[in-house]
This record gives sequence, C-alpha cells and structure tokens, in this order.
Amino acid sequence: MDTVKKLFKVMNHGAVCPAIFRSSLVILILSALAIGGYKARPWTIGAAESYPARLHSEGVTIAVQPLFQDSLAARVFDKSDIVTRGIMPVALLIFNDNDFPVQVDGASAELIHEEDRLRTLEPGQVVHGLFSKDKRNVWVPQPVPRLPGGGRSDAEALDDFEHKFFDRKIAEPHNKAGGFLYLRLPQSKDIRGYLAESRIYIPEISRVDTGAPMIYFEIDLRPAVDAVP
Repeated sequence: MDTVKKLFKVMNHGAVCPAIFRSSLVILILSALAIGGYKARPWTIGAAESYPARLHSEGVTIAVQPLFQDSLAARVFDKSDIVTRGIMPVALLIFNDNDFPVQVDGASAELIHEEDRLRTLEPGQVVHGLFSKDKRNVWVPQPVPRLPGGGRSDAEALDDFEHKFFDRKIAEPHNKAGGFLYLRLPQSKDIRGYLAESRIYIPEISRVDTGAPMIYFEIDLRPAVDAVP
C-alpha cells in the first residue's frame, strides 16, 4: 500500500519534472516487483495423529495429506492457483518408532485410481509449469536450473519446491521426516470425488542399517478428503 501511494505521488509530480518522474517510476516499479516475488513459506510436520489418512506397520507410521484445493496448497507454497493449474502437492510423512533408521523412496510412490497410476513430477517440471509465461502444459526434461527471464523469483520458487520435495527421505530412529510429491491431476471436474476413490501406494521402504525391505503401504485418501470442509 505504501508503494502504491508513493507511485501516485510521483505521478502527480510527473508533469513538473518528466525526467525525475521517469526515473522514480522505474525505481518504484522494480521495488514493487521485488516485493511481489516468490517467498518461501514455512512448513512443519505435525503429530502423526493429526493426519487422518495414515497407516502403521512394523514400527513405522506413514501419513499422506493431499493439498487438493488452491487455498490448501497456498498455505505451503507462495502460489495462489497451483491446483487450478493442474498440480496437486501431496504431503508424505514418516514417523519411525524403531531403533533403526528407515528410508522411503518417494519417486516410487503412486496415486492409484482405477487405471490411473500417477507418480510425482520433478520440482523443475512443476516450477516451469506453474511460473512459465507459456500457459501450455509442456513436459520439460531435467534439470531445469532456472526459467528463462525469470530471475530471482523463479530461483527462489525452484529452491523452495526442491527443498520441500520428497525424493528419498530417511527417518532416523524415533524421529520423523517428510516432504511433498507433486502430482499432475487428470482433467476432472470433481477432484474431491476422484481422490476419495484413490489411494497412495508406497512400495519402496527399507531399513537403512541392513538394507532389508519392509512391507509396502497402501493408504486410502478418503479420510484426508473427508476431513476438509
């Protein structure tokens, strides 16, 4: 608001001194753009009991939380239309009650709905799809270090999506770990109904100390969907 007031004040003086007006206007516009750039938002893992969609086996609890509304996704990522643009972040949380560390491979996880089997996109693909000036959904190979002409804002967005990405996580003994999968949603007018009949399949879970595989998890999403008004 202060920036806008200053802008109008400068505009009122523009007729008196055009050169100063132009210089001041450029500075104010650049300042406004900097203020409006992407800002990483804090995110923390809650207690296991706070996630309705969860399962427990072999001393491990895994919970999932689909952010299937723009307002839900915007609490974690500084973008107001993530779901509208076809991307749904899904929080994947590990709670390890064992005396040994446990590893989960997020890249192997799938959202299963009838014949659909959706796996996570890479952060670079997601950021390109969300922030590119080209509105078309175009698959972009990895790596995507920076978007053309995006500057600092795109760099900060990519850093944030990479930092929160659940690629491969290790939950230390009696500790927790988590991050996000980024799923491209199919064309559906009823996202809530689609997810209520879907589940997250997590096949690659293992002990870090011995490398021994642990039982897979398959978690219904309906409890998480029903918990959102």
